[in-house]
Amino acid sequence: MDKVLKLENGQYDLIETVLYPNGGASYFYVRDQQAIIIDDGICNYKKDEKPFSYSLITDKQNTYMNKYAKVYRFLKEDMGIINEVITLPCKKEEIPIKYVANREDHADASPLEIDFENNFASVYGRNSLKYLQKEYGILDEQGNNYFLDYLLRTKHGDYAVEENGVTYHHPQQIGLERYRRQLQKQNTCTEWGIKLYRFSSEDCRFENRIEDDIKTFFGENTDEFEENGLLADRPVKLYEHQENTLEEIQKQRAAGINTFLVVFPTASGKSRIVEEDLRIFSRKNTEFHALIMAPNTNIIDDWRQRVKKSLPDLQEQIEICSFAYMMRNYQKYAQEKYNYIVVDEAHHAVSPVLKRVIQYFTPDFLIGLTATDQRPDKKKLETIFGNYKTGLSLVDAMKKKIVAEANVCRIETNLDLSHIRFNGKDYINADLEKSIRVKSRNELIADVLYNYFSEGKAGQLQGVVFCVNTNHAQEMERVLNAKGLLAKAYTRKTKNPDEVMQQFREKKIRFLCACEMISEGWDYPELGILVMARPTLSKVLYMQQIGRGLRRTNTKTNVFVIDVVDEYGAMAKPCSMHSIFSNPFYTAFGSILKRDYSVGDMIEVDGLHETVERIVQVDIETFEEKYGDYLNQEQLAREFYLSTGTITSWVTKGKISPDEMIAFGSRKIYLFAPKHVKQIREENNIPEHTEETIKTDFFDFLEERDYSLSYKMPFLLSFLKNMNEIGDAKIDNVLTDYIAFYQNRIDKGLPVDRSSCPYNTERLKDRKYIKSNMLTNPFEKFERKRFLYYSKDLNVISMNHALFIKMSKHDFEKVKVQMEEDLEKYYERVK
Repeated sequence: MDKVLKLENGQYDLIETVLYPNGGASYFYVRDQQAIIIDDGICNYKKDEKPFSYSLITDKQNTYMNKYAKVYRFLKEDMGIINEVITLPCKKEEIPIKYVANREDHADASPLEIDFENNFASVYGRNSLKYLQKEYGILDEQGNNYFLDYLLRTKHGDYAVEENGVTYHHPQQIGLERYRRQLQKQNTCTEWGIKLYRFSSEDCRFENRIEDDIKTFFGENTDEFEENGLLADRPVKLYEHQENTLEEIQKQRAAGINTFLVVFPTASGKSRIVEEDLRIFSRKNTEFHALIMAPNTNIIDDWRQRVKKSLPDLQEQIEICSFAYMMRNYQKYAQEKYNYIVVDEAHHAVSPVLKRVIQYFTPDFLIGLTATDQRPDKKKLETIFGNYKTGLSLVDAMKKKIVAEANVCRIETNLDLSHIRFNGKDYINADLEKSIRVKSRNELIADVLYNYFSEGKAGQLQGVVFCVNTNHAQEMERVLNAKGLLAKAYTRKTKNPDEVMQQFREKKIRFLCACEMISEGWDYPELGILVMARPTLSKVLYMQQIGRGLRRTNTKTNVFVIDVVDEYGAMAKPCSMHSIFSNPFYTAFGSILKRDYSVGDMIEVDGLHETVERIVQVDIETFEEKYGDYLNQEQLAREFYLSTGTITSWVTKGKISPDEMIAFGSRKIYLFAPKHVKQIREENNIPEHTEETIKTDFFDFLEERDYSLSYKMPFLLSFLKNMNEIGDAKIDNVLTDYIAFYQNRIDKGLPVDRSSCPYNTERLKDRKYIKSNMLTNPFEKFERKRFLYYSKDLNVISMNHALFIKMSKHDFEKVKVQMEEDLEKYYERVK
């Protein structure tokens, strides 16, 4: 490849070339804050050869994503299209929209995504998952839809995360065409101003390393993150006739209907109705500001001519743009910016990307226009136009009647679950299953549902029982059916999940016994009962589950939430509606918003009639309320750039004292309050370590020349010799050179080391022993400072990416020279 890439927008210089072990190469060109990666022959694959490590692609690309404002990637075969991709104007008037399924409705996490979510939560805390938007849709200039595993919005820009399994993403596994589509998706992200980071299954096995990478790429904390809003409903009216539509729109608007779908045949005067209504609406709204969106240039030009001719006085207050422009830029506008929004050719709203735009804005009036012969399922359009996102808290949204009001029942069991272990994030499922799958507990839940929801209007309500796992869901199905309450287990192991869901929507099933299927993304507005049979410490998970029933509709204003409350001791109480709403006063089936019930009051809601017989004060302080901002020993170690073993040792020796200790099987979890963390740092003179200081920290560490034995020097030399382009080295190769160093001394009749060193000819033949010894010391010295990591699953040692990025060839040579000189001086003393 040429050292210079000449394009229409300037000249790009080749600054790096990565050659892959079994053929192919990637060339990295840079100009100012823009990088272009060219892949040559990396999809070629010989069946008798093992594909190269996928991390060679993901790690190197993430480095460039983090360093440069824009990063594009192309196949060498596609270099002819580079100019038209990277020089596109930021505002496009027309993009063909292709209809695809909205994958937000099926946003269950894969095992790899669960790993990422756990790592993300380890870095930023359990509540941080609320910032991740799953299955975020974008589309390219040809109207092709792409879905990103996660989108994270921050005040400084948007980040996408793709969790890539080797089988489905490695270019040598998927071939040229599928890899080309992967790059089209990635380049579309760049055009949208989104930085896309890829984490492979290999990356996720480096738990500490990926957590440090997450902090490097997305920030030290969540202060700059932007939260997703609640999905709420707005009343919508569908018109399929032209007679008196304008008059009817004004009448219904005065009655509180603020959203209309007008479905008329082509050339039947839809636009004329809007023109007249814009004139009327603007007279009553002094701060009038309207938006008209349309799919293509012809319709946009038509609207501009209409406004210029019919509404000249309002031209400055009416913005007209394409769907394509607003899809890319809607987040730049305040949700309430426009009083009046028109969506022409509204049948395009079934596109996931345009749907997101429509649900983002909260105008005083929204109208969609479409033609009868073009529209898809009109009920689907009603749902799209009838929803919007609100940034209100759940409490405020419920008070303002934006979401359904919750009436809560607590089923108190006598099960003692204080022995349930948890890992600092949530209860351990294996322990929960053993304890929760108790017949008496399941029957108690069924009894409450049968006693209160069998007759009248209440007997028509449908619900979801959130279970621990598949076995628990199947048992709840049997118990409910035995009571005559038609139920089906709905889990990852359900053979015909679509059929089960269809039966539920057709009301042939009253209860779904669910596990990991409908915590997020699933939409069934008429859901009336939620049974929280799976205890959780995670407020995010609890809120996701509760969110399935909070949709408010014309026929549903309330939802029943049944919290199953077991005995958990004083340490780790799970989330409940009363803890979420900070309401310490419980009244059976009372509104979670009310605290002033009196004995004798009558509660009447959705066909259920209950007299208040007692008011109970409940403990609302959950584990997250108590310890949400505390650090465990792993997090404290990361904060101090020490090993977890060092923190545990300090606790054991009494050097530091945790604020709380929680038993975890044979292990213990130590928790440290934020104020105490600062105190520990000051008392132990622990310096601040960041990705900015890591290179200085590394050389300061080497400058100490702390060599009780020789191990550190030959180990580091062996690692540097075998390190590849992304800072990884196979431990077996490092071990071979490490052993060879000492064997060479023996062969030459030189002393192996000081007398305390156990290495001799026999020992050096035992690779398992030497490997264990090498990982204990010297590797642990580097791991403790977070300079190096080790993945047992991959058998790879890796340099901290933040350190590796800062190291130049000169720096690595400097390290090599120091280690060689230090070895020479060390053995002079050994003589």
